[in-house]
Amino acid sequence: MPKRSNNPQNSQTPSRRGGAPVPALNGGESNQWLSVSYQPVSLFSLKRSDATSMAARSNLVPTPYAIKMALLKVLLESEGALHSSDFDEWIEGEFAWIRDLQIWVRPPERLVVNRNGYKLRYYDQTADKADKTRLTLPMQGGFVFREWIYLEGNLEIHCAANDRSPALTQLFAQINYFGKRGCFFQYLPDRTQITAEPLYQPNLSLSFTVGLMDDFGKNTTFDKINPFSTKKAALDKERTILTDFLPLKLTATSARYDFYQRL
Repeated sequence: MPKRSNNPQNSQTPSRRGGAPVPALNGGESNQWLSVSYQPVSLFSLKRSDATSMAARSNLVPTPYAIKMALLKVLLESEGALHSSDFDEWIEGEFAWIRDLQIWVRPPERLVVNRNGYKLRYYDQTADKADKTRLTLPMQGGFVFREWIYLEGNLEIHCAANDRSPALTQLFAQINYFGKRGCFFQYLPDRTQITAEPLYQPNLSLSFTVGLMDDFGKNTTFDKINPFSTKKAALDKERTILTDFLPLKLTATSARYDFYQRL
């Protein structure tokens, strides 16, 4: 079951709205929008931020948080070794512009959400802390609920890039998966476009599916989201959850699957 947020304002989560001018990275209005497309080549799964480890529903598409983490991953792999002497100063500036990107995701034409339950055995994490005088089992059985999504069509990502468009294009070209490892996507270079106006904006009159999309907080730092750091990212601070409206319509459903079509 989903976890309940500790933030008393969670019931009034802000939503993403289209149509408003988007601030550029240099302080003016954005005049460059980058649009990239990916072809899914495997099933997709991305556990929602408010889910538990044993029972988790999946986001229907990659969230802005997952996309920005993928950008950071390829940035560190391609350029991190070149800044070993000034890494802290370099990553602070690079992280800031990736964190502040405004990202809109356009789903593929059709989605099928497959619900699955698994019976597995896993390590008992309380065994090492348990009373040494009582018997403990190093392995225990449990039931796990997961969702896997079949995506038919191309996934589109649109973001206000401004003067960062060339560098951002190179980073997107290096990404080959979103969500869980093994959820592969093929970058489509011939569908990459840089335009003065966004090619896609959320339209509330044509959006029927509400999704909780996580993103970086405005004051998040690299140390807070770095898995090798001792600092922890707090929900509703470093990692915010926004209400988004996806142009998807639920056309068929059962106990085992949901079928969505893009509008």
